[in-house]
Amino acid sequence: MSGMVAIERVARRFGLGRPVSEPVRVSGGLSNELWRVATDDGVFAVKRMVVNADLPDFVGDVEAAFGVERRAWDAGVAMPQPVAVPRTDRALAEVDGSLFRVHRWVDGRPGTGSAGEAAGLIASVHAVGRPRRAPAPGAGWAADRWGADVVALARRVRSGPGRVLVVDSHRDLDRKNTLRTADGVLMAVDWDAAGPVSAVHEAVGLAWDWSGDDPAVFADALRSYGERSGVDVPAEPWVFAGWVAAQGGWLDYNATHRPGSPLGLAEVTGTLTRLRTLAAGLDVLLAALATSANS
Repeated sequence: MSGMVAIERVARRFGLGRPVSEPVRVSGGLSNELWRVATDDGVFAVKRMVVNADLPDFVGDVEAAFGVERRAWDAGVAMPQPVAVPRTDRALAEVDGSLFRVHRWVDGRPGTGSAGEAAGLIASVHAVGRPRRAPAPGAGWAADRWGADVVALARRVRSGPGRVLVVDSHRDLDRKNTLRTADGVLMAVDWDAAGPVSAVHEAVGLAWDWSGDDPAVFADALRSYGERSGVDVPAEPWVFAGWVAAQGGWLDYNATHRPGSPLGLAEVTGTLTRLRTLAAGLDVLLAALATSANS
């Protein structure tokens, strides 16, 4: 997609106003195309959906995620404003055979927040995510093909409470999906995977991913999360089950669908390293979490 004619059709479909300059392609997107579009009504981020956009469940999944995103926006969570298709309240519109969605543009730098700030941000999301007690969604993984240490890790984290606190949340708040604005606000972006998740599992996975493998930073982030959310994160192995399951699924996907490719090999190597790092350091992390909770 390029040029004023295509952008004008997208702008009309979403009611964005009249484009006043050429659209600018924004680099860095892993799954979709992103364009910066200036109109007489403001500046917008226009995303053309690419990866998996032809799958049968894609539209339904994105629209369900949009419901979570809009509730978070309405509740004041720090994030760019989502723009619905006029007269439909839907996220996606088909233009020239492609699916598009739109947000108000926010200037900022991605991935520059601290683990504590990210924990505070996800706590604000959880607070408005319709908290309820329910079975933990998606926390199991069979690791039999990946070595004894990874198998032992998967088995160790598998046993947990039958019901947990579940919230509607972002579910992919890694560094690339955050933006720090000029006035220092950390925002959550790219909500396309939003949906129900165990609050504890998401908080622990976020704290671990943002910690740089530092147990003290990990524990401090979860203390910040607990202070903001009022949710207790126990120093027990099961709290890592969501992270292990997500990493395991990504590992299996790359090994199965990208065998031999440079990208697939790199992802397998990196993901397996992360799982083995957790397997080796799990007791240290649990001890740091227990010490932080008692301090």
